[in-house]
Parts: sequence; structure tokens; C-alpha cells
Amino acid sequence: MKNYNKILDVLLPAIIGIELIILVLGNQSINVVFLDLKQILSNPINWFFIFLSMTIGYMGEALRGIRWKLLISPLGYNVKTIDLINACAAGYMFNAGVPRSGEIARCTLLSNVANTPISYLFGHVLIERAIDVLVLIICIITCLVYKWSEINTLFTNNDHFSWILSNNTLLILVVVFFLFFFSYNLQKKLIPISATKWLKKHLLKIKTGIYSIFSVKQKKLFIIYTLLIWLCYLLMTFVCFWCFESMHDFNLLDGLIIMTIGGIGMVIPTPGGMGSYHGAVFIGLCIFLGQDGGTATTFGFLVHTAQTIMIIVMGFVGLIFLNLKTPYYSKTK
Repeated sequence: MKNYNKILDVLLPAIIGIELIILVLGNQSINVVFLDLKQILSNPINWFFIFLSMTIGYMGEALRGIRWKLLISPLGYNVKTIDLINACAAGYMFNAGVPRSGEIARCTLLSNVANTPISYLFGHVLIERAIDVLVLIICIITCLVYKWSEINTLFTNNDHFSWILSNNTLLILVVVFFLFFFSYNLQKKLIPISATKWLKKHLLKIKTGIYSIFSVKQKKLFIIYTLLIWLCYLLMTFVCFWCFESMHDFNLLDGLIIMTIGGIGMVIPTPGGMGSYHGAVFIGLCIFLGQDGGTATTFGFLVHTAQTIMIIVMGFVGLIFLNLKTPYYSKTK
């Protein structure tokens, strides 16, 4: 049964991701998307923007590691910043394969290297996720205010709904939410008893890790790091607009829309946001920014592929460095 659950943990999210990609493609051939990408990559200037996007994406990972140190310090552990960055990078890599596995992986890797209790570290992951949700909600509210007239038109214009139906966008939305709740409920049922016992056993330490947010001495710096992390997410999306002639006039708020709706898509438990990110970006670009389906599909593939390559490469590098390190005792006296 245990092996069966592990297989489902890998196969189910992958199947959901593939199904979503098929829905995003619609009547288009994958070869058409490849040809569009090939045309974009034929321009050397676009390579600059793609590499810039990947660099900014890694900066977001690094800032997460740097910010993590502010949560660990109040507990009396002096962990090297480079180890925190590498652990975060490796965690993102694991998430690209199996959804939500990166959170446990990065805590385990850091615990092995710096001898820090994994229970405390897991508490930090939970508080980070809570902060991410809060910031995402703020971004959603900002986008609603910015595009309120378009949203109002969307729900009052029958022609717009006809366009949505003709482009399978509504179908994508329904399937995404259905698969999300289905997979979420299934995941709850598949949580092994041993994991539940572990959580109960280490609950006090996990709570200590969560409450470390209130003990952060440099609270302003913690907020600055948080804002910079999300600024990286915004810019890594925004710079890719310059690869498409029809998007040259987009501003940062337009980038915020795609970043936000893409972030919502990443909540769906698929490997590295496969399919769910593509579908969310497709909806954002077509409905709110007036792009055609082909351009929206190509943009989603471009950004997701570039970031996935960065995540795998830098995560693998981080994993190698962590495995080569000699464990050290990090508790301060």
C-alpha cells in the first residue's frame, strides 16, 4: 500500500498536468508552439531577456534562503547562508518532480548539513506559506482594482462569454478547480498514519518554528526580503513580455496580473506547475490583456520552460554542494 501511494503521488499530479496542457493547446498542434518558440529564440535579443528572467528567478530563490536565516537565528542556530540558499534551490527542484515534496526535502537537507532540528525548519516552511498566501491575496486585490472595468464587462457582456466558450477557457477553469479539489481530497486520504504520528510528536517544535516569526530581531529587513522575493517573481515574468512584439507596451501592473494568476495556477498540485501555470497564464493574457490564444500559449510555455530549466540546474547544483559538505554543529552558545 505504501508503494502504491508513492506511485500515485507521482503519477496523479503528472496526469493532471498533461491533461491541462492538452486543454490549453486546444485545437493547436504542439508543433505550432515549438515553431513559435523557435522563431522567438532566433532573435539574439530575446535570449537576453530569457536569461535575465532565469537570473531574476534564481535571485528569488536566493532571497528566500537569506530570509530563512532571520527565522532560524532566534532559535539559537547559526546556519551558513549559502547552505540555506542551496537548500531552497534543491527544494524547488524536488517540487518540479513531485508537488509539495520540496518543503520536506529542503528541511531534511539543511538538517543533515547543519544539525538543525527538522521540526523547527518545518515550522518555518509553514509560516513562509502563510506569508505567501497573504501577499498573493494582496496582489489579487490590486489586480481586481486595476482591471475592474474589464472584469465588470466580462460578466455583463454575452459576446465575451461566447469568446470564452469558443476558446475552451471556461472548460479549463472548471477542470482546473475540479482536479484541484479532487487531488486535494485524495491527498488528505493518502496521508500515511506514520506521518500523522510524526506531526503530533513534533508539534511543539513545529509551533516553536512558526512562532519564531515573532522573535525576528530585524523585522523591517524580513519585510524587505519578502517584498524583494515577490518583486523577483514580478520581474521574471515582466521581462519576458519583451520577447513578444504585441506585449511591448505592457506595464508592471500588467505583469502583476500574469504573475498573480500564474501564482494561483501554481497552487494546483502539478509537477512544477505543469499545465496549471500554462492554463492560468492563457486565461490572464487572453481575457485581461487582449492577446490571441497562440501568443498566450507560447508565452506560458516560454516562461515555464525557462524557469523549470533554471530550477532543475540550480537545484541540482545546490544538492551537490550540500551533499559534499561536512555536517557542522550550528547551535550557538
